[in-house]
Amino acid sequence: MPPLTDGTSSEKLRQSNASAERALLFVSIAVLLASATWFSGTAAAPQLRALWQLSDSQSAWLTISVQLGFITGTFLYAALNLSDRFNARKVFFASALAGALFNAAFAWLSPHLAAAIAFRFLTGLMLAGVYPVGMKIVASWFQTGLGWRLGVMVGALTVGTASPYLILALGAPHWQMMTTAASVSATAGGLLILVGVGDGPYLKGRARFDPAMIVKVFRHPPFRYTALGYFGHMWELYAFWSLSSFYLTARFKDQIALSIPVISFLAIGVGVVGCVVGGWISRTVGERRVALVSMIISASCCLASGFAYELPTPLVIAFILIWGIFVISDSPQFSALAARHCPPDYTGTALTAQNGIGFAVTVFSIQLLPLIASKVEWRWAFTFLAFGPAVGAYFMSRLDRD
Repeated sequence: MPPLTDGTSSEKLRQSNASAERALLFVSIAVLLASATWFSGTAAAPQLRALWQLSDSQSAWLTISVQLGFITGTFLYAALNLSDRFNARKVFFASALAGALFNAAFAWLSPHLAAAIAFRFLTGLMLAGVYPVGMKIVASWFQTGLGWRLGVMVGALTVGTASPYLILALGAPHWQMMTTAASVSATAGGLLILVGVGDGPYLKGRARFDPAMIVKVFRHPPFRYTALGYFGHMWELYAFWSLSSFYLTARFKDQIALSIPVISFLAIGVGVVGCVVGGWISRTVGERRVALVSMIISASCCLASGFAYELPTPLVIAFILIWGIFVISDSPQFSALAARHCPPDYTGTALTAQNGIGFAVTVFSIQLLPLIASKVEWRWAFTFLAFGPAVGAYFMSRLDRD
């Protein structure tokens, strides 16, 4: 008969594992709900383009402004070590709530593009306290298997980011109602983190304020290679997510029966498959290999996009969905690798800094693609995105080998 203490220890371990999985579920749902504000402007772009008579480049600023806000926010959060000095759950809640308010202001207080850009920027600023902080909360609950757990959370982020397209596809009559629904969703996500998730057992003590840590984390070669790989991944990701609807509209302009919002939602939302399955596979082969293979496949999709454009309609849609799986399947692996290779007391700062620079990269690719499309048309524009995942694959091939 086993000693009582062994049985008690086993029961405590079982309860601890159950609490950790419950925390992962709740954080993932909260991130899904809170990230609905991210693409509210992007999904509204077709209506606003007609309402305000915007060009493709001007419409892109409805996405770029959010990215710029997120970049600014990540550097502020990282420089101030906010999620390491203060309770991460409260930082998440406050950020999600403020983001919901700015997103609602975009819907109801924007008479023209300039005002819309300002409110989208502020929304992005607050999202810096949602995505990276959510990763830190998950990391505080697990010592092992972080790659596939972050895969679940990033998969939730993917669906949440795509949700404004789903709201439109389900019949939201106007972009303002869609945006308002996204703000309600973000508020619910913030509340869920605050009341439904506790502090993880592996949460480090409050770190001291060190603004230089935003730079120091990059001195360690494994973290630096991970970050450089992530930057290549980001060159492609948000350009694909935010501008694939332009590619689809150009391809299907004569097929009015096809719903571009539905296909756009699926192209982004299907990434949850890549995140979860890629994370599960990483348990066996490791995060680095999953990231490397994902980037090789997504770079190949970039190069093939111009040729795929001429395929029959079902095959074009299948191609876009396959691309949507692999364009994001490496993202949680980069987060897991970064969390492993950064100073443990400054996990939040390191993840936030990596995210900030990565999102700065997206601004250039999102702005560049419409300019390229004006010269070579949308059919060939996405070919130029292959540079990013190719560079990222190179640095992943060096990780753990140098």
